[in-house]
Amino acid sequence: MLSINSKIIGYLYITIASIIWGYNGVLVNWIPLSPYTIAFFRVLFASLSLSPIILLTQRREAIKAIHHWRILFALGLMLSFGWGFLFQSMKLIPIASAVFLNYIAPIFATFFASIFLNEKIERITIFALILSMIGVLMISYPQASELGSLNPLGIIFGLLAGLGYAGFIILSKKAMSKLNSRIVAFYSYLTTIPFLLPFFINANLSIGLTAWILLLMLGFFNTGFAVTLYLSGLNLIKVQKAVILTYIEPVSAITFGFLFLAQQPTLLTLIGGSLILIASYISTSK
Repeated sequence: MLSINSKIIGYLYITIASIIWGYNGVLVNWIPLSPYTIAFFRVLFASLSLSPIILLTQRREAIKAIHHWRILFALGLMLSFGWGFLFQSMKLIPIASAVFLNYIAPIFATFFASIFLNEKIERITIFALILSMIGVLMISYPQASELGSLNPLGIIFGLLAGLGYAGFIILSKKAMSKLNSRIVAFYSYLTTIPFLLPFFINANLSIGLTAWILLLMLGFFNTGFAVTLYLSGLNLIKVQKAVILTYIEPVSAITFGFLFLAQQPTLLTLIGGSLILIASYISTSK
């Protein structure tokens, strides 16, 4: 059994990572590249950010981890599928609608955790998930209300993106029963690169110094640091707790959108964000 202090640290890590991810939308808006190319540089720079740490402090463990290549390969595949399906969905339906569908991932992850990780789903988790989904629905209401009139293939790809992300969470949890969270993060980024490489080949990289700095920030900090922090937190708490806390990301995105993109939140958006925060508190305060 994990101590109370370990659980609190796990909650803290997941929360900080989710807040950082809320800034991704701002960075992507400022980088003049296709989403696929941005995703490629995101995992490339994330890999580079962890390489010195791995080589200096965990070289032997990293070499031994290759014996678990199947699950590490699967992690890269799930991450690629998640982003790939999300980007395909964004091409066919409005971006906000695709993101809304992707937020169904925590429901998938909670269900999978009960099957593959033998996590008993708590009643408080079900209540918090429902509350969080209502919150996301309120935040994305204009887009969510139009789903019935959108391209069905775009909706399917959006749901598959959530499925891929959920698979990544479950596989990460299983991998961390054998490997250090930093090693899992490093190989996840590394094995994702080949899947996204085709989108780099024909990309126009004349984007200016500022855009490159933003790409480095997205890769090194928002991915290399934040995803590793998330996996460290995931290693300390149940999947069903972690996925509810990831709903803090859209609340963070609203805040950063207001601060840096002058996007004014509506009353419905503010209520939805409040519901998500309440759900996160209820889930973790027990």
